[in-house]
Amino acid sequence: MSLETLGYESESVVRQLTADPCSGPLAAAVARDQAGALLHALEQLPVEQREAFLLQVEGDLSVEEIAAITDSSFETTKSRLRYARTKLRELLKEHA
Repeated sequence: MSLETLGYESESVVRQLTADPCSGPLAAAVARDQAGALLHALEQLPVEQREAFLLQVEGDLSVEEIAAITDSSFETTKSRLRYARTKLRELLKEHA
């Protein structure tokens, strides 16, 4: 008995069976859930911490560059980044 006899297209079944498991609907749902959790956690950070964190992560900027952009000292910027990471770790603990 072939797949076609059972009402399946063999190419479609082979594609599904050989597809990357990380690209299926479950992976997409998990990614959406994680992205939502990250956005919610970012919203809970104080503005200065969120700004510094996003400049570093999204802008790929150094602490010195972030300090210059935000008109803050190097140590203040470093502290904001440390507090932001600590708070995000705490808030995202359940999603890890």
